[in-house]
Amino acid sequence: MPLEGEWARADVFRVLRDFSSNTDLNWPHIAELYNFDLACIEDPQGTVPITAWHGVFEHVAKALGDDGVMFDLFNNVEIGCFSIFDYLFSCAPTLRDACVAWIKFIPIRTNAYRLTFEEGETGGYVEWPILEGRGEWRQNMFARTGWATQQLERALDMQVPPILIELATTAPQNTSAFQKKYQGRLKFGASHNRIFIPRSLLSRPLQRSDTHLYEIILKAAMEELDRFGQLESPLTRIANEVASNLAHGACTLPHISAKLGMSQRAVQRLLEKEGTSFRKLSEEIRRSAAERYLRGTDLPMKEIAYLIGFSELSTFSRAVKSWFGMSPRKFREGSAKNAEGGGGQRKRTSLVRLSKMPHPASRSKELTERKTRMRAD
Repeated sequence: MPLEGEWARADVFRVLRDFSSNTDLNWPHIAELYNFDLACIEDPQGTVPITAWHGVFEHVAKALGDDGVMFDLFNNVEIGCFSIFDYLFSCAPTLRDACVAWIKFIPIRTNAYRLTFEEGETGGYVEWPILEGRGEWRQNMFARTGWATQQLERALDMQVPPILIELATTAPQNTSAFQKKYQGRLKFGASHNRIFIPRSLLSRPLQRSDTHLYEIILKAAMEELDRFGQLESPLTRIANEVASNLAHGACTLPHISAKLGMSQRAVQRLLEKEGTSFRKLSEEIRRSAAERYLRGTDLPMKEIAYLIGFSELSTFSRAVKSWFGMSPRKFREGSAKNAEGGGGQRKRTSLVRLSKMPHPASRSKELTERKTRMRAD
């Protein structure tokens, strides 16, 4: 695509920079390469384009030579690194309240997507939508998973809470400590990016719950919501609605317009203003989804065709050939050969090494003690 005006908070880059401070990463060059202002990393209100938010994570993981390291880095980050959003979870009355707060206040972190939380008979799912057409998001999603799981661990005071994690991408070549910890509870190649929380945990009072403090936090969060909630990209809702409806065979202008509560003409005018059309936007999202499924999953061709809105395999095959100049099977085989020919990941940069890097003064005693225990293990 990518969509103009889509942003995410830049403080995650500060975490990446601090943890990799003794490497050869050239942050001025990274900022130039991914088109963001380096000063925004130090700005508490700083934001970066969503494409940079994704791209920098891929860049850093490659530079560190470890495609699983983001799980570990963000599963051990200090609570409070990400503004008031961290405390919305840790100080909530119950786990359910914490999940609901995440959903309500995600606009203070990004305008590119909305979290969802749905409960069923057995429990609830916190789900991140798959952002098609905004660059490779794999490493960024590993980081978000590590961070979100850490929030659950601390809120429940459990080293490994009985949750289930599903990720719509392939497993890293390097096995992280996080993967070992959640072995059997972490599924790759899924159709969603989400965490399942058993119903028995949702009503549980949280260990650090503080009613008075939580009221203060909610007030501060509302102030941030007033500030950041005004920055929503006009195309984001349309693009994400198209992506989420591909598999339902309902990716048409009338259906998407109705879902958005807009007239068809209003949607068309908005897209025309941005130099695109509903057909072009839908095509780009389908193309992006097809590339992701063919490169990053082992799903059968018929299932991929269905997931991106094609009822016939032959139609899907023709579309892939028009997009990539080859059949779906050859495209997948070529991607696999390229991955093998790249020599794999460079020598692993372990969490033990990273944990020895100088921490900024704000690092808490709790984080230091946790990493000391991990080194001992």
